[in-house]
Amino acid sequence: MILPEIEYHAPRTLAEALKLLVKLKEARIMAGGTDLLVELKQGLVEAEALISLQNIKELKKIEKKDQSLRLGAMVTPQEIISHPLIKQHFPALVEAAKSMASPQVRSLATIGGNIASAVPSADLPPTLIAAEASLELQCTESFREVNLLEFFTGPRLTICRDEELLISILIPVPPPKTGISFLKFSLREANALAVASVASRITLENEVISQASVVLGAVAPSPLLALKASELLEGKKPSPSLFEKAASIAKDEASPISDIRSSIWYRKELIQVLTRRSLAESLKRAQKNPG
Repeated sequence: MILPEIEYHAPRTLAEALKLLVKLKEARIMAGGTDLLVELKQGLVEAEALISLQNIKELKKIEKKDQSLRLGAMVTPQEIISHPLIKQHFPALVEAAKSMASPQVRSLATIGGNIASAVPSADLPPTLIAAEASLELQCTESFREVNLLEFFTGPRLTICRDEELLISILIPVPPPKTGISFLKFSLREANALAVASVASRITLENEVISQASVVLGAVAPSPLLALKASELLEGKKPSPSLFEKAASIAKDEASPISDIRSSIWYRKELIQVLTRRSLAESLKRAQKNPG
């Protein structure tokens, strides 16, 4: 299969890209292109023009901003894996990035593309939601910051407006005694989409869980915060029996589909196992994290 004839633009500044997005109504934004180019070749999507973000250096920065890390939308999974600040503060995000596809794809794909594509099985959003990340969205006339959990409205659907770009991701540095972990099950080690995934977060205060979240991936139309499971954990002392109960509740909160990769029943069973294991790992990290 070959690409159809498409007008190609490669702006060098964010301002230039935003102007093109206003001008070219039928254009598509291309970040790493690992999904979009395949879909164009297969005729799954159409575009009269492509606006590549590859040359916009301001979208490739990783920097500390007050008490948050700011990752430009064009940061690649490989850069996430190797960056010292991310390894220090968000090892779970490193794990999620390592689980993505092959090394070649990890060097081309982008964090912004992984989020904006709104694919239910995407690897990075569950961990970012557990870390309370927010997104910076910009168009020629306005700028806004939105909670990542609120960004998704369904499979491949988001609140991003026409002529608006996702430009960066803000991740608050976790408070002391906080642990976050990510676990994923796929059918093979390389290039595999998640059959099910779980990210969890635990913050301890006086040996009690003061804050918790359980986020499920690939088992709902979009990344799912398991509210009942998360609420059960808060205000209680961590224990294997508590984690088992939370895992059972998370299993009930999941709403997967059956497809070529798995059945509804199996995905729910996976969620229970992954949630229990993820919570146990988050607890270990919280106990070892003095802040």
